[in-house]
Amino acid sequence: MSISREDELIYEVLSYIKEEGKAAGAGSVQRRLKTRGYSLAEASVGRLLRDMQYMGFLVKESNTGRSISPLGEEKLRSLESARWQGNWAQEFFSGSGSSDKEHLTELLIARRPVEIEVARLASENATAEEIGELRRIVDKHEHMAKTGRSVSQLDTEFHQYLAKISHNSILEAIVELLRKKEEDATELEGIRRHAGNISNDEHRKIFEAVAHHDAELAILAMKRHLNNLMHTLEEKK
Repeated sequence: MSISREDELIYEVLSYIKEEGKAAGAGSVQRRLKTRGYSLAEASVGRLLRDMQYMGFLVKESNTGRSISPLGEEKLRSLESARWQGNWAQEFFSGSGSSDKEHLTELLIARRPVEIEVARLASENATAEEIGELRRIVDKHEHMAKTGRSVSQLDTEFHQYLAKISHNSILEAIVELLRKKEEDATELEGIRRHAGNISNDEHRKIFEAVAHHDAELAILAMKRHLNNLMHTLEEKK
């Protein structure tokens, strides 16, 4: 999970005032922000503090400046958690010295239990409207594959949408994390294309199982899909 530049700025202000343990004015906040790489005029910092007061994150303390409010404390905890998750994800996908093949193998092993369960839940929980959208993704994927165009983005879209219609927010978040690195999808597509295995038959079979609300078939189709990916990867020189 990453946070916006605006939230990063809010985090810096809240963490500074929290550290100080007392009200702070625009001048002292500006000096702190400068050490953190922000080049803002004191007037701009003053407007930021007023905006944060309006949002309920800060409280005006007479002429001494502004202090952090209970809502600001809650916001700070939320931003600290989001920044930690973002840093963890970045470390997780940094490669840690492994080869591309080793990394992709580990990724497929991690994906397997998650996406098999996603397929099962999607077959049980998907609505008619969601099945229609999944069909659109599959049809578009097939068309693009036949015309020789890149399909890595649609491959990611298919699996992320399947996770969404599983109606399990935890699994959806895990799938999003495992598919966060676009280079992985591009690399896998290249390997499959080189092996002559770029068609979308496997996604079509998963879709049909979900459309018929057949959980056993959905599990089997997803297992075959991931096993075939692993087999293709293992054959890479």
